[in-house]
Order: sequence, then structure tokens, then C-alpha cells
Amino acid sequence: MAVSLSTEFWSSLDALGVQREQVRLFDRSRQASPDQIEYLDLVEPRADKPLLPDGVIEVHGQPRLFFVNECGAFRGSESHSSDLETLRKVLGCRGERIFLARVRPGSVHVTPATLADVSPGWQEFRAGTGAADTFLSRLAFGLHSEADSQHVNYAFNEMFELLNQAADELVGHMIDPVDVLSLVGRALFFRFLADRQIVTADDLPDIHEGLADTTRAFANAEMAWATSRWLDKTFNGDLLPLTERGSRNFFLEIGTKSNNAAFHHLSAIARADAAAAGSAYQLRLQWDGFDFAHVPVGLLSQVYEAFCHKWDPSARSTSVHYTPRHLASAMVDEAFDGLPHPAAARVLDPACGAGVFLVLTLRRLYRARWERDGVRPNTKVIRQLLETQVVGFDISESALRLAALSLYLTAIELDPKPVPPRGLRFQELRKRSLFLMRLKTDPDTGPVLGSLNPQLSAGFYHAFDLVIGNPPWTKPKGNFPALFTQVSQDIIARRADAIRAKKYQNPAGAPDLPFVWKASEWAKPNGRIALIIHGRFVMEQTAVPSRAREAILQLIEVNGIINGSNLSDTDVWPKMNQPFLMLFAQNRVPAPDHRLQWISINYDLELNRRGEFRIDAEQAEPVAPAATFAESWLWKALAVGTSLDIAVVRKIKAKSAPTLSHYWEQTLGLISCNGYQIKESQKQLSASALHGLPDLCSTTQFRFEIDADQLDPFIRPKAFRPRKREVYRAPLVLIKESPGESRESGWALLSFNDVAYDQSFYGYSAAGAKDGEMLVRYLQLFAHSAIWQHYALLTATKIGSERRTIYKQVFDNCPLLPYDQLNAQQQRRVATLSKQLLKEDRRVFTHIDRFFASLYDLDRLDCEVIRDTLSVVPPYKAVRLRASRPPRAAEADRFRNRVESLLSPFFRAVGTEPRVSLLPANQTDDAPIPAYRILLISRRSRSKFTIDPALWRQITNLATESGATRITYTADNGFVVALLNQYRFWTPSRARLLAATLAREEHLTGKAC
Repeated sequence: MAVSLSTEFWSSLDALGVQREQVRLFDRSRQASPDQIEYLDLVEPRADKPLLPDGVIEVHGQPRLFFVNECGAFRGSESHSSDLETLRKVLGCRGERIFLARVRPGSVHVTPATLADVSPGWQEFRAGTGAADTFLSRLAFGLHSEADSQHVNYAFNEMFELLNQAADELVGHMIDPVDVLSLVGRALFFRFLADRQIVTADDLPDIHEGLADTTRAFANAEMAWATSRWLDKTFNGDLLPLTERGSRNFFLEIGTKSNNAAFHHLSAIARADAAAAGSAYQLRLQWDGFDFAHVPVGLLSQVYEAFCHKWDPSARSTSVHYTPRHLASAMVDEAFDGLPHPAAARVLDPACGAGVFLVLTLRRLYRARWERDGVRPNTKVIRQLLETQVVGFDISESALRLAALSLYLTAIELDPKPVPPRGLRFQELRKRSLFLMRLKTDPDTGPVLGSLNPQLSAGFYHAFDLVIGNPPWTKPKGNFPALFTQVSQDIIARRADAIRAKKYQNPAGAPDLPFVWKASEWAKPNGRIALIIHGRFVMEQTAVPSRAREAILQLIEVNGIINGSNLSDTDVWPKMNQPFLMLFAQNRVPAPDHRLQWISINYDLELNRRGEFRIDAEQAEPVAPAATFAESWLWKALAVGTSLDIAVVRKIKAKSAPTLSHYWEQTLGLISCNGYQIKESQKQLSASALHGLPDLCSTTQFRFEIDADQLDPFIRPKAFRPRKREVYRAPLVLIKESPGESRESGWALLSFNDVAYDQSFYGYSAAGAKDGEMLVRYLQLFAHSAIWQHYALLTATKIGSERRTIYKQVFDNCPLLPYDQLNAQQQRRVATLSKQLLKEDRRVFTHIDRFFASLYDLDRLDCEVIRDTLSVVPPYKAVRLRASRPPRAAEADRFRNRVESLLSPFFRAVGTEPRVSLLPANQTDDAPIPAYRILLISRRSRSKFTIDPALWRQITNLATESGATRITYTADNGFVVALLNQYRFWTPSRARLLAATLAREEHLTGKAC
């Protein structure tokens, strides 16, 4: 069916801000094109459907809005409404955040595409309304509808629970879990073939002479055995192995064990049936809700991968973090961008797991071959790509089986003519594309050196155009840290010299950096490397990790780093609480003046809870690695702050104050220590020295000062680490390990009596010091200052990127001006502020900040930077919410006013004054809050600068499609700035940065002036 492209149709899409280049039309009267590779099931359906979409609108390269063209056609019948509901569920099988639209003359009706059995709730958008004007940008940034977040993982979750239900029942009948995984996987595979019309009635006699239709393929032991045997014969023996190689006796035995219930569950999968009656699971969806003709292979693989990770002990023992599809997709897209001769590229994933990178790579290679040759690749070409250009290593046998299954499914999905099935036979992928990296002398399970072992990977040196993947990050048990160091040293010696190699030590005992080094030997000269690694690569600042980082940056040309540390503990990577980086490199030694591009991904409440994220390439900051060697803290500062924050830290460092630990312990000779630890499971030591001391084991009992009379005495006979008695001598200041978000609740306690305290505190005793009481008062004030928190946030390894707790080392490393260097007036000020704090006067915190700012020579603007950064960066829920929400009206106006005042000197230079106007948040009363706010900048002497709705939409849509935080547009009367409508970009400090940027871009200020 050819798509009708009436003027009314385009006008209706234009009213939503849709650009023509964002629209992909599905013209089924023509052959598919390479740019439709993700929609082949909709463009070239293998089975008749009552209704399919006429196209899709992509935003940021992702499908967001599938549409049915109802312009020039009456489609108000009851049957059409039923067809729309079927289509909505077909699209819901994709498992993405997508919507279905009905395009009508002058309006578009939109509803979420979902498998959930809920009312469509069509929302109308009429041309010329504020809701229509901002629709596309709100859709892009997750602001369109609260309902869409409920459907994001619906397909994944339901399919996963259905698989769990089947597995629970089968394992409950004493069937080996490994066999259960293979049986369920085979049923899924067969369902995939049947729904896609690859297996039809014509093929049934080849399976079993008594098989009447595909729904009976697993009906009993005989049919299940015949179907399984046919799968092995048709595709090959590399598919999900079974005990006894899936003999007839095996199937008879599981039938006996389960009283044939096993075949009921396998049949439920294969024939799109409901699950077992009377199950403990009360699911909203059953197998008949899925149409596997439209379930993407990527979703199916990810569900099955998660399922296997739960049930297969060997998978759990060797796999660390499976990579979400969207993260892997972003990596593959970036790595292939500009890759020379992509159609001929050979690609390696050295720790492939279940094969997500391999699947995405195969799809990219297929598209590149299609684009190069002008002809869609056939079965023979697909086999060539699969067997010669895609390679994966892993140490897990079960992971490689999953990878093989995923690659088979992908190859079949891409095949333009996947029938008859016997024409699809694959060569066994083992030792062609997939390699188990275990020596015969290695144990069958558990961690081993794997592909880092020179004995196993020697045949692959300099063989790949691209090395990509997510190698393990976690330190394994055993002697591996030394082995990782040795592997790295050997490569450095070959790449540079033995002297440099000898100095290298692998940090954290983890394998991710050895994989980076090894990738430089697997990749061809000038080949590409793209790996996800732990954030410690740039965050750590002690000697060993700093030297390791410098070695990599000096010997491998790292071109870009995308910092994902702000995405920990979000749905972007579920159950991931570690900071990570996406590292992109060219396999060559960098030039001395080389610069890499650094991009930090901001936390985004709406996108992240939908499992998505935004990369703003315009925010890329060029960094000269050599400039960071002397200031290793710069990497952390770049991850969380701006150039203004870096300037504040440099001011503090310029005071050359000693670190707290040096001052307290070496200069003053005082004691500081963590509190006692119990740990009943560990060896216990005598704690008699603490007997009778008031015992503090709560961080909430007191705010700022301890009343020892309210504490019970310490009575435990033993403790794991009781510490020395001197640690508990007064006067004391006790820093809370987990201080919480608000300093008004108290971040540190004073005690003027000896007191025992547990591991929830770090204690600093000034017993015996000349000014002991004033020292602890001074230190408590410092602990409640924004100065030290900002300094730690910008320089400490884990604060704000991984941990909400404060390590003692972090506090110890902060520079503290010695108390005895304060003049008399300043010392009196310490006493006054301390008394005010102990009285719990909340006004004191502003005065504390001003006091320490004066000590470090920080001015009003520096303090403003500190306040702004602490209001939007720390990883607390309330802070993240505020940073992601739109600015309040007063905050937006303050921002506007600041920009105007900062631009005034530049306008006055040409004899005029600036006018900065802020467009209303809503263009009309019915418009929801937009994704962007607009600033208009012009001469005050001119008539008031306004923009018409068409230009407003054009600017907003340009910003939306680019994914940019900010875009600037030059107009006749001045210029327009579209700024993402999140408070983190509307602080006073950000106003300073914006004004500075505009002032540097002389053509803009010249235009406005």
C-alpha cells in the first residue's frame, strides 16, 4: 500500500513541530530501504495484518510516534477502532517508550503503545494550540504523559515473569534448571519462527508425521522430542544443548517427572496460550498477548538473558553487569560513526556475555553492507557477516549459548527470504565467531584470566577494526590482581619500554583496565576501541590509579569519554550503583598536544525513570590529558561541576593550607580515628578499656552537642575493633559518616566528656591540646560549612558519583587553615559562631559560610557558585528532583535579570543597553510546561523584540532534535536562546556562564547591539 501524502497530512504533523527529516514513511508498495532496518516487521510483514502504521517519527534517532494517516479517509467505524487497538498492542510488543497517532486534518490523536489492557485514552492535539506547539519536545524529554512511564518496561517485565512461572513449575518437578533454560529457550525460538511465518503447515511433516499444526509442537513427549530434534537438524547442534542431547528418553523422563505438566508450560509458550491454571502467579498478561512477529530480537534476547542470569549458577558466577540495550546501542552508534569501510569491518567483543554488542554490531554491519552494495543482503551474505566479521570471547559456556541464540535470531530477523527453514542452516558458531576463553587446566566455572591470557588470544592480535564491549569491573578472588598487573606491564613494555612498564600497577585489582590494554593489541593499528569501564579510571587520585590513568592517556589516543556516573542508581541501568564511563579511543600513540572530548550525562528525572538518558554533544568539553597529570582532581571536577567550580577549588588550593589530617595528627600531634566496630562474625578483642564510657551509637539522638547523661554506659566485653582508649577522650568532635542532605540536622557533634562512639562516626580528639576546646569548636564549624562540602564534591573520588557516605579520608584531605594562624578577631568569631550553632540557631549557617569564605579569600560570586552547585549536584533525592524540575517563576526571572546585567557592559560599549526578555512558560493557557524556555536578547532602544509562533516552534524543535541543553538563534532584531527547562541550567552561576558565552560569540552580541 502506497502512503498518501496530502497537504493536510503534512500540515497536521507540522503543527506538532515535526520536521520532514524526522519522518520515516512505510511505503509497502516498494522494497524496504537500509534506514528502515529497525522496522522491517512493519514494512515487510510476513503475515496479513488488519492495520499497520503508515510511518514513524523519530526523535534523537529513536522511534517515538508511529502514525496512521487518516487524512482524506473516513475511518470512524467500529472495526477500525478494533484494528487500532490491535495495532497499539502490536507496537507495544516492541518494549519501547512509543506512541501511536492518528493523523487527521488539523489535529493529531495520540495514545501510548502498550500491551497493557487499558483504555486507549486518545489525546487530541489541535493545530495552533500550546499543547501542540510543545508536544514533540515534551515527548522527547519524557514530559508528555505520566502514563507513558508505566508502560516502558511492561513487555519485558511480563515476559520475564511468564518465563519465571514456567521455570518455577518445571524445576518444582525436579527437572534440572539448566535443562529448563534450554527447554524454555527452544519453545521461545519455535514460537518466534511460527509467528514470523518461517515455520508453516508445509514444514510440519518434516517435524513429525502426526503434527497437525504448530500449536501442537510441544504437546507431549513425542512431539516435543520431534520438534527439538528438528530444530537441531535444521539450524545445527549449537542451539541450547539438552541432557542426553535431547533424546526421546529424555523427553519421556521429564514427562514422567512432571506428570506431563512440563509440556503444558512449553505448549503455553509455543501456541500463544494462557499459563497453567491455578498458578501462584497472577499476571496481567499471558503468552497470547505477545505477537513474536513484532517482538524485537533485542528485547527477546534481553528477557531471556535476565531469565538465565537468575536460574543458571554458572552465569551468576562469571557475569558481572549485563549491559542494557540502549546503552550498548549508543556505544555501537558512536563507535561506527565515521568508521572507515564499515561494511567490511571486523569487530570483537572480548567479554561478550549474552551478546548484546554482537547483535547490535551484526545489525550495523548488515545495514552498512546494504548501503554500500545497494542491494539488501541475502542469506549467504548474512552468514558471511556472522561467520567472518563478528567475534565474541567469554569465559561462560552458558553466556556463549545465549550469544549464539541471539545471533541466530537476529540473522533470521534480517533475512529477506527466511523460508524454507532448511535454507537457514547455520554453521556452528563456536570457534568461528564465539570462543570459550578457558584453558583445559582452568576450572569449569568461576573467574579465570580468560581472554586476557596470552595463550588464548595470541591468534587475534591486530585483527579487528573495532574492539567494543563491557568488560568486567569487579575484583575477582584469587591471585588475579597480580596477573592483571603482569598482563598490563607486558603490553606496556611492547608498546613503550620496560622501564615505564615496571612502574605500572593495576588499580583496584579489577580487570577493566587490562582489557583496555589488551584491546590495543586486538585492534588493528589506528583501529577503534570502545569500552564501558568503571568510573574509577578518572575519579581515583591516589598514586597507583593516577599512574595507570596517565599511562593509558599517554600511550593510547583516547578521543572521547562519556561520563555516566550521574546515572548510577537509576533505571537507565537497573541495579547498577557504580559510576561508569564510555571510553572511545584510536589505537595509536597520541600527539603531545592531543585533546579528548569529555561529556558528562546529567541526571534527568523524567528520562532516567523511563530508562533513557540524553547526551548533549554540544556540551562536549575539550580536555588536554597532559594538563590533568598535575591536577588529577580535575577529572572529578569536570564530572560534577563547571569552570566556575574549578576556579573556586583552585582559589582554595592557592592558600596552601595543610590537609586536616596533616594538621591534626602531625602538626598538633592529636588523634583521629573511626569509631569501634562490633561485627559479631569476626574475631573479637577485649573492649574492657571502654567499659563505663557513655556509649553513642545513634546519629539521630543529638544534633550538635552530646549530652553524656542521656547515654547508657558501654558494657560489651568484646568488639571486633574496640580502638584505643585515647580515641574517646574529650574534647571531641564526631563527624557523621552519613551526614544526610541537610546540615540543619547536624553533620558533626561536640562532646566535652569522654564518650565511646561506634563506626557511624569519625572522631577527632583534642585531649591535651593547648586550645583543645576551641580546636574542636573550629573543626565542627568547618564540618558544617558549604566550603568543605563543595571542595569534597569537586575533588573526592566517590562523593557524588558513587557513595552518599563520607569517608574519613575525604574529610582528612580537605585543606584547613590552622587555628593558631587565625587572628584574635577571627578566633573570637569562632567562639561566637560555635555558641550560636549549639543553640541550634539556623541563621548561623550563612555566617559560617561567610567566615570560612573570608579565610580562603573567596568572594561573593565564589560563594554563589558553591551554593548553586550544592543545590543541584549532590546525589540526594531531593537535590536531584530540584535540579531536574523547571525553575520557579522567581528563579527564572532572577536568571533573566542576571544575564541582562552581565551583558550591559558589552552593549554600553556601542552606546546602548540590553533588553533580555523571558517568554512565558506557556504560550497559551492550555499548554503544559515546555521542555525549553526562551530568552529574547536585543537593544533596549528598539521596539520590544517578539517572535511569532512559527519561529518559536522552529527554535524549540531544533533544540529538541539536537538534544542540546542550549541553542542560540540569530534573528533580525537580536537573538534567541532556547534553554532546557531544568533548574540546574537556571542558577545564577549558569547565568554568568551563559553571558560569558554570548559575549565571546561576537557576531551574536554585534547583531543584538
